[in-house]
Amino acid sequence: MNKRLVNIIFGISLSVLILLSVLTFDRLSTFKNYTNIVDNSNQILLSISNLKSGFNTAIAEQRSYLITKDTTYYNNFQYEKSALRQTLQQFKKLSRGNKVHESYAKKLEETADNRIQSLLVEIINDTATTKYKYVQNDLIKSNEEINKTYYELLETINKHERQLLRRRLRMKEFQEELTPFLLFILSLAILGIISYSFVLISRELKEREKATELLKENIENLNRSNKDLEQYAYVASHDLQEPLRKIRMFGDKLIKDYGDKLDEEALNMLERMDASSERMTNLINDLLSLSKLNDEQPKLEEVKLNEVVSEVLISLEDKIENIEIDIGELPVISAVKGQMFQLFQNIIGNALKFRKQRNDSYIRIRAYEKTMYEGDSAFEYTHIVIKDNGQGFDPQYKEKMFTIFGRLEKTADISGTGIGLSICSRIMQNHGGMIDAEGKINGGAEFHLYFPK
Repeated sequence: MNKRLVNIIFGISLSVLILLSVLTFDRLSTFKNYTNIVDNSNQILLSISNLKSGFNTAIAEQRSYLITKDTTYYNNFQYEKSALRQTLQQFKKLSRGNKVHESYAKKLEETADNRIQSLLVEIINDTATTKYKYVQNDLIKSNEEINKTYYELLETINKHERQLLRRRLRMKEFQEELTPFLLFILSLAILGIISYSFVLISRELKEREKATELLKENIENLNRSNKDLEQYAYVASHDLQEPLRKIRMFGDKLIKDYGDKLDEEALNMLERMDASSERMTNLINDLLSLSKLNDEQPKLEEVKLNEVVSEVLISLEDKIENIEIDIGELPVISAVKGQMFQLFQNIIGNALKFRKQRNDSYIRIRAYEKTMYEGDSAFEYTHIVIKDNGQGFDPQYKEKMFTIFGRLEKTADISGTGIGLSICSRIMQNHGGMIDAEGKINGGAEFHLYFPK
């Protein structure tokens, strides 16, 4: 499945889920706001009702006192007067932020204060002497005008608030109807995306199952091919080497027994035949060595590299001439001794083949500790460096050197099969290590061996 498509689907799903969460939070907040607004309207309407009933009660208590002169009614009048003022303050608090109500509240407070004062004036007027009394009809007429203004103002406020309440209720109902629809649509979208993702993942799993089956089949075919190669190696080690030995044996016998009877051209042809047979034998031996490295899984042991290098130098002593061999203190590693012998024999043998005819030629072998990093992980290696000052090589052909038959163009006239460094690479792989090379033309070469600790 396309990685970009997976990322797009995941991004869309995440975005829709975030949108659903935000919308749910917004709807809950909206419900809460509209509930608070509706509650506020209801409390304002209740306050208006209380202002009306409180005003009526205060008038009734005042009238009862004037008629009966019972102080209980007077005390009740004082209580209702205070309660009326508290209700006015509550109304002003509930109306805060509403400019229409705030202006009404100011007028309402002034009208209520005027009416309360007029009620007190009536009480005072009733107990005053005849000299200072107001005409009662004038007072009643004046107070009726105040009452009318007060009730009209309350009715206006009540009507305005009820209109606001109806509008708010409609908005609340609309939100209540819209929210489930939006949540349902988003839920369907998420369900569709999840279903589509499930289909894609199911399809991918089926394709992977097919790929796994195909891989198993390829592995079986590869195993069969490896067995065929093993058979080929067996044939190469027995059936091919035997004719080559006879060719070399008869060639040597012809040169020995009939060399004095053959002309120079015939002798040259026999020598070339013998050299070709020898190269073919070496090639078969190297192929067999590489095949064994692929197949065998020998046990590791503690190997002293200094001893291995000494044995290699003894095996190459007929080729060591006019060259300095400088070997440092090498460590003991866990390895296959036979493979270590083959590894150092090939690298040192290469250095001897590609040395320059000079008095200061050398081969130096040193050991170091090396730490390599992969991400945040550190890995410790034993680092072996084999350096010479021979012909070197062109760095652009470095990768080719470690492949089978990877001979460089300018070394075709030097003896060898082109498999030696490929064998070295396979040996390092068998030990979980790495091999690398540095060099330049006529500037010598360095081979780096990294053995994991």
